[in-house]
Amino acid sequence: MIRHFVQLTGQQALLVGRDRQLVFWNFWFFLILLVLFLGPLSGGDAALQVTLTAAVVTIGVMANALFSVAVGLTSARERGVFRRYWVTPAPVALPVAATICARSLVVIAAAVVQVLVARVVFGIPWTGGATSWMAVIALGTLAFAAVGFAIAAAAPSPHVANTMANLVFIPMMALGGLSLPATMMPEVWAGLYWILPAATITDGLFGAFAAGAGLVDNAGRLAYLALWTLVAAAWAARRWTRRGP
Repeated sequence: MIRHFVQLTGQQALLVGRDRQLVFWNFWFFLILLVLFLGPLSGGDAALQVTLTAAVVTIGVMANALFSVAVGLTSARERGVFRRYWVTPAPVALPVAATICARSLVVIAAAVVQVLVARVVFGIPWTGGATSWMAVIALGTLAFAAVGFAIAAAAPSPHVANTMANLVFIPMMALGGLSLPATMMPEVWAGLYWILPAATITDGLFGAFAAGAGLVDNAGRLAYLALWTLVAAAWAARRWTRRGP
């Protein structure tokens, strides 16, 4: 079963690689955005460049994991892709898990490329070590992929899934400190900042980049992202099973 899962994941990753639209949004769009922000828009301010890197990478992880999984799974289900596995010995859950895994790996790879470009071209520091920010990116991606899975489990069509993903993404942008710093938020809103996974990813990345936060220092944030992943995935799996593939 493990071998079959690896094969399915590889096949799904290749399909994503052949989709020009997905490649553009996963890799090129946020990479171009990062270069623009760290170059002319930052004015060469090193502290601002670190903050912008954490923000842009977080937005990329959130958007790509959320929309790719939510819309991708809903589209595959609508086309009857998963029903084909009813006539095979493999569990129906296997291709669903492989699709989520493949799309998550692509998102993680894109985020890692962004950080490497920020490091090589603009000299962004890694005071907490590469392992720390990589772990934040990996678990952050899984958290939003799980939320995307939950959306796919509830949405009746790709169009609805896209709308639901936007309803999650936009408030996360506003309340997660990505469009407005927590210090400038109304007190009621600021309280929500700390419970959102987007803020957890941003804080974890900034800590790993500039505040010397290593893997142990980010352990609480990583555990929180893992909790988001488990809760969202458990609810989604139950809902998906009830609806059928």
